Amino acid sequence: MEILLIRHGDPDYANDTITQKGHEEAEKLALWLLKDPPDAVYASPLGRAVDTMRHFTDKAKMDFEILEWLQEVAAPAVDGVAGWELDGARILSEEKLPGAENWKDEPILGNIFYPFYKKISEGFDNVMALHGYEKDGRTYRVTAEGVCDKRLAFFAHKGAILTLLGYILHWPIQLVFAHCEISTTGVTRLLIKEGADKHAVPKMLAMNERPHLEQQ
Repeated sequence: MEILLIRHGDPDYANDTITQKGHEEAEKLALWLLKDPPDAVYASPLGRAVDTMRHFTDKAKMDFEILEWLQEVAAPAVDGVAGWELDGARILSEEKLPGAENWKDEPILGNIFYPFYKKISEGFDNVMALHGYEKDGRTYRVTAEGVCDKRLAFFAHKGAILTLLGYILHWPIQLVFAHCEISTTGVTRLLIKEGADKHAVPKMLAMNERPHLEQQ
């Protein structure tokens, strides 16, 4: 199974939609997605994600599902900015870096982000279960036949996507925020690779791709 995590187009935050530039980005993204359409489409309830997604679903005449847990993370600001916009040097200057198991206990970002991380991770696993992948420890157990060729698209937001990546890849949130970037209409692709024992592990194929903006 392939997972596409897609950020919305250039935002008009005041009106919760996308700018003219954002519509142009979303239009190019839609044409690119039509070349190899996803089997299912999910979106944040926020207007900027829905308006980006509709460029594709209207053209493809596809249904979609709105998922409340995909909306942008509403954690308190840190040093006046969203956690994922915090200066990476601020995070990396700590004497000891957080690990995959203890990041939520760290004073920087940990305690304020964990509730959102938990909500997003549970929401994602519920969708995966519907498509034949049950969470089993740190991997997924394949529970249905013929699911490996599916392609799922999630239209969301920078903070939500980075938080979800931390969960899927077992990366500490602080280091995801320090080192990873998600641009408008950036597409991050993951492969849920199945093994012989009916267990599957997510593999990163590409992060923040924007080939649709390069095509003529």
